[in-house]
Amino acid sequence: MSIVNASDRLPPGPQSPLDLESGDDKLQRMHALWQRYGDCYRVRAASRPADTWVVTDPDAVRRVLVSNHRNYTKGIGIERVRVLLGNGLMASEGDQWRRQRRLLQSAFHRPAVEAFFPVYHREATALAERWLQAARAGQPVNVTEAVSETTLMAVLGALFSQDLAGVVDSDGRSPFQLVSEQRQRDLQFAVRFRALAGPIRDIISARRREQRFPADLLSHCLLARERTSGEPMTDKQLIDEILTLIVAGHETTAASLNWVWYLLAAHPESFQQLSDAAQQVEPDVVPGWDTLEKLQPVAQVIKEALRLYPPGWLYTRRSLQGDRLAGYELPAGTDVFICSWLLHRHPAYWEQPDEFRPARFSPEQQVQRHRHVYLPFSAGPRHCIGESFAMAEMMIHLTVLAARLRPQPLAGQPVELEADVNLRPRAPLCLRFSPVD
Repeated sequence: MSIVNASDRLPPGPQSPLDLESGDDKLQRMHALWQRYGDCYRVRAASRPADTWVVTDPDAVRRVLVSNHRNYTKGIGIERVRVLLGNGLMASEGDQWRRQRRLLQSAFHRPAVEAFFPVYHREATALAERWLQAARAGQPVNVTEAVSETTLMAVLGALFSQDLAGVVDSDGRSPFQLVSEQRQRDLQFAVRFRALAGPIRDIISARRREQRFPADLLSHCLLARERTSGEPMTDKQLIDEILTLIVAGHETTAASLNWVWYLLAAHPESFQQLSDAAQQVEPDVVPGWDTLEKLQPVAQVIKEALRLYPPGWLYTRRSLQGDRLAGYELPAGTDVFICSWLLHRHPAYWEQPDEFRPARFSPEQQVQRHRHVYLPFSAGPRHCIGESFAMAEMMIHLTVLAARLRPQPLAGQPVELEADVNLRPRAPLCLRFSPVD
């Protein structure tokens, strides 16, 4: 990797204009430019006046996401998110975002999240039974499809609890199934997804009419009040937040579990360590936080999978005012890309970075590492509110399934990366499983 001259006012980069956010090979292009120009490079955009800076220096990352975060708004791609999710927590800015974050925060504290563990355990157990049937029949399973369905059911159960059954039709179909069934996140999907506001309003109306508020995420949103004014969320804000929670609670968790199973199939020794730990848990008992915290091999596998294949592979920001970043003068209005995929594989911070080594996340190794070289859930005030929700769901999923089933890779199945909204395989991952002895 070339060494840049930090005394220059602007970082190096290619002379020809280039739009990094378009095309199927954007991750490969960012990687090639990083190898040539280093940890802060500049690209002149072809389609807009602002330059794009790509940053993989952890001190600069901390500057953008933490210490000077008020100087940066969400960047390229946020309008596409707003079309899908409205002005929910993922897309809102400023006072609106701060208000909504305060209203939602307590729903994701650890005691509140633990109330959803029975939902996670139920969905994982049902999936284990289906995969066991396939294993006994010698049939492969479509892992990508299966983890998409099970994570969707988990987040819907946490959101709507018993009211979810009320929107299922006579054929047993839920209108929310389109989230896992339709893979493309295009305008057609956005129109269909926004139409889910209808059944959500029906559930909200029924709860208000009956004064019935079960202990789930929807009830939290309905009962939340602004600290100073005592005002609740407006109905529009409620819908936007519920739609945001459906997408945020499903997409990244499904992508993460897909990569976990892919890596475990390729690394049987790591799977065996995880399976041994999982078999120490009573199969029919819903674990609590105290049990999950003892399952270090499970947590380490998930964290290492998130390092190698972070679903949130790119964070975009736009500077409001000028700043000094990585030794350069950043102009106002500059688009800043923080590529976690590159940062997570940076050889200066990770030994043999392309290898799958869950032990990197032992307590001893984690304390020695720069805090901002690992960003699976972003960092700073906009750090993902649902991290504990997602980690607990993934740990329970793996604990239940790895105690019962062993993955076997299918021969001749290359995996290509699709770096779009999330990082996922371009084609579905299919694996065979065998029952654990």
